[in-house]
Amino acid sequence: MSDPYVIKMPQLSDTMTEGVIVSWEKNIGDRVSRGDIVATVETDKAIMDVEVFREGYLSGPVAPVDSTVPVGEAIAYIVASSEEVQEGEAEAPAAPAAAETGGGEAQAQEGESAAAAEPAAAQAPAGSREPEGALHTIKMPQLSDTMTEGVVVSWEKQPGDEIKRGTVVAQVETDKAIMDVEVFKEGYLSGPIASVDSTVPVGEPLAYLVAESGQVVTGEAAPATAKPAGTTEAAASAPSASAAPSAPTSVPGGTPAPRPQGRGATPFARKIAGQQGVDLNTVPGSGPGGVVVAADVANARPAAGAAAPGGFPEVDVPGEGRKMNKLEAAISRSMTESLSIPSFHVTSHIKLGGLIKAAKAKGVSVTVAIAKACAEAMQQHPKMNWCYKPQDQLVERSNVDVGMAVAVEGGLVVPVLRGCESRSLEELNEDWQDLVERARKRRLKPEEYSGSTFQVSNMGMFGVSHFDAIATPGIAAILAISADTEQGSPFTITGDHRVVNGADVALYLKDLKELIEAPDAWMGPSGPAIPEGDWDYDVVVIGGGPGGEDCARDLAGHGHKVALINDSPFPGGECLWRGCIPSKAWRAAADRIRDRGHDADLGIQGTNQAKLEWKTLEAHRRNVLETRGQMALKTDKGVKINYIQGYGRFVDDHHVMIDTGGNQDDPHSRATAGDGKQTKTVSFGCAVIATGAPPFVPPIDGAREGLESGSVLTSDTVWMLDTPPKKLVVVGGGAIGVEMAQIFQDFGAEVTLLEAQDRILAEVEPEIAKHLTQVLNDDPRLSVHTAVKLEKISGKPGAVTAKYTDSEGKSHQLKADYVIMATGKRPEIDGLNLDKAGIATDGPAVKVDARCRTSVGHIFAIGDVIGGLMLAHTAAQQGRVAAMSILGEDMKYDQDKDCGVIFTRPEAGFVGLSVAQAKEKGIDAVEAKVPMNIDAKAMINREEHGLIKLVADKATGRIIGVHFLADHTDTLIGEAVMMVSAGLTLEQVGNAIHPHPTQTELFGELARRLLSRLRRSAKVKAK
Repeated sequence: MSDPYVIKMPQLSDTMTEGVIVSWEKNIGDRVSRGDIVATVETDKAIMDVEVFREGYLSGPVAPVDSTVPVGEAIAYIVASSEEVQEGEAEAPAAPAAAETGGGEAQAQEGESAAAAEPAAAQAPAGSREPEGALHTIKMPQLSDTMTEGVVVSWEKQPGDEIKRGTVVAQVETDKAIMDVEVFKEGYLSGPIASVDSTVPVGEPLAYLVAESGQVVTGEAAPATAKPAGTTEAAASAPSASAAPSAPTSVPGGTPAPRPQGRGATPFARKIAGQQGVDLNTVPGSGPGGVVVAADVANARPAAGAAAPGGFPEVDVPGEGRKMNKLEAAISRSMTESLSIPSFHVTSHIKLGGLIKAAKAKGVSVTVAIAKACAEAMQQHPKMNWCYKPQDQLVERSNVDVGMAVAVEGGLVVPVLRGCESRSLEELNEDWQDLVERARKRRLKPEEYSGSTFQVSNMGMFGVSHFDAIATPGIAAILAISADTEQGSPFTITGDHRVVNGADVALYLKDLKELIEAPDAWMGPSGPAIPEGDWDYDVVVIGGGPGGEDCARDLAGHGHKVALINDSPFPGGECLWRGCIPSKAWRAAADRIRDRGHDADLGIQGTNQAKLEWKTLEAHRRNVLETRGQMALKTDKGVKINYIQGYGRFVDDHHVMIDTGGNQDDPHSRATAGDGKQTKTVSFGCAVIATGAPPFVPPIDGAREGLESGSVLTSDTVWMLDTPPKKLVVVGGGAIGVEMAQIFQDFGAEVTLLEAQDRILAEVEPEIAKHLTQVLNDDPRLSVHTAVKLEKISGKPGAVTAKYTDSEGKSHQLKADYVIMATGKRPEIDGLNLDKAGIATDGPAVKVDARCRTSVGHIFAIGDVIGGLMLAHTAAQQGRVAAMSILGEDMKYDQDKDCGVIFTRPEAGFVGLSVAQAKEKGIDAVEAKVPMNIDAKAMINREEHGLIKLVADKATGRIIGVHFLADHTDTLIGEAVMMVSAGLTLEQVGNAIHPHPTQTELFGELARRLLSRLRRSAKVKAK
């Protein structure tokens, strides 16, 4: 090493312009190896290590401890041998070749040279000239923001080697690491190549590519004599101990002035001009070709008074000031720059009690929990995570990196907690503890305190009643948290009006409030939800259907005192008395009639003239319902549930009033509410709303009058028929409508089904629904009409007229005995007094999270009253989820793994997702299907209509959906539920042994077929 290597003051952050020598970790004369730390320096924000990537001996002159050195200036040297080491802080060792062109004292003070302003003037030596036929110059790449030069470590290819796109030709050492040099052109590697261990400025040639092998030049390039662009004269020459420039001087930060028109200006000159408000167009240039240098700016009269960083004028004040330390100066500069932001403030009071409890239970910092909540809220409000970029640009960011202020000696540091949107609380908490510890020691790396996308400042612990924080460039908003009050803690967001508006911030704070005040929804239960207190009941469940019963039984089984409030003398809800069970009794009778039609194929004669005895069927149906109702009540009482008949209404969030004035003995009809004269009030720790949803009748002309006269029936009142109708109109093509339509067709009625949508069964996979429509239309007395509009219903029971318009606009009129309105269900929540308990709603439904928790942390809701799939087993699962949440267990309801069966013949069914639904969720899904008519059992029993579909995630092979149209869907679907809920793969199902002859064999066949297809596709792509 003939020339000393200059150890320069590194730029350790985007805002750093100078550093203070804190300590020398190596002494003059010490042997230095690659990667050694030779010194520590103080930046504007932290104390950092100076690491070198050269070998040799540390030589002076070294910058003294506590001296301030501009970025890029020399702080010490490395020489090849101990004999070359120079002591002291004043005398310089033999200067590098570039220093021989030293520009004198004035240039050393300026910290830059004309050569830096005009790098093109530097001439490459003869040995570095471009070879003839050169297609491409391989230059030293800039592999980091701070890199100005690199050292050639090795050549991976040699002159004459053929180079393809993407070939790594060399390795170079940057200021931080050893990295590959990759080229994306084709040709032959040619010299002159930079020699191994040579230092090459960024952008200078390393080697060349030529078109033909005969054009290859061998040999090495002569050492470069030109300095890298941006290298200062003072850095290239050995400075004296008093190397810090005296004039002109600059302060950190600020925006460089624009280049003068038609001329050049050195970077340092532009920086000084920007800080002093000097218009460079008015400054004569003394550099080569009229280039403006810093001395020119110092001699010019500023266009305005002295300006602070960011271009804002500063006003002098009386008194003798001291120089700010680095941290104080950085804060000052950042705050001044913030004056350019058009900001506004929005405040919301948020109660932190629940979050503090949840964070304590999880063992994480409340600060981290707040950061995670902020990131969660941004999923619905992504603009809060964006920022403004000059000029008139917005930076849209998906990564949520939250900077949170930490008090340290001398000011505040803002460590950045990265990946808050995707990482777990535990991971974030571990990182935060480490960041805070090192922040207080001023040992953060630049990337750990810069680049936040959102910021939080919490002064609540100091008892501050209200404050607003200052947003700085690079973020759209900063959150200020004040001390807790009876209303909650004031959360004030300062927003950048160029990115977000007041409504954006208000909506964001609304969602953030919900997340913080109900943390269990996203953090998981922090323990049992039942608060301490002297309650009449630990839990009150309002509603005794499948969801309410399952929830109450699970809680009672864990030893809790539970009251089950239900409007009927027996539990069971709509499922038992007006839904699932009574309809299946009718379906069973219809199936017997339908099955007799195929007896002759099996040689059985005389059975195809089945006759329905309505009174016998009805007696059997009612007996089943009443027997099951009595069994359910006995079970509830047996597990110590206090069953209370009546209507429950909230008084507040811990009391419910029970109205018994409307109680009746008949469980078959829906009860009516009392008049409020016979009531009692009980207190509870937790409550569960499970009140279901009655039939919804749309505002069709004559529909309400028909309900009153009995000519229009619903799923509540159809059970009161004395005889089955002979002509029937069914309005609505959902599960209830299609089941009722086919049942009464099988009972002998002429049935017309009217559906407003383009197809029936919106919840069923489209191809399944299409096939079922064809089957229904093939029934002899049933016709299905879609895309129609029912205009009017008139008449009386036994003589009803329904007028409708078809998809082509033609009017039609139907005569029937009754009209069944099967137009879905809708929750009725008005009578629950939810507002008195502070429970939020979403339209007509109670709003809940995946744990069935409402906006009030100790009140839950399940089943039809929350919307979604209105199915008995869905409500039951949600009841179990609510019970587990109350008990402090972490359990969620996942609709993507739910299922359903429509009891037509054949039966439609689904588990999980269809291909279309999967793709909406970003899953690359594939399917395979098999028709039922290839199955032996189906052929024997003449049950050949339909198909089965299997849906899998292409990437993982996991089965995510199964869809059915088959006569025995209700039994086949059990295996499909296990596949989807357990996340089984195609390989697992394909390798399972299914019994023969059964229709379950079709699952294995579908899985193997789809797996084979995916494997073949993967092989084709690999070629």
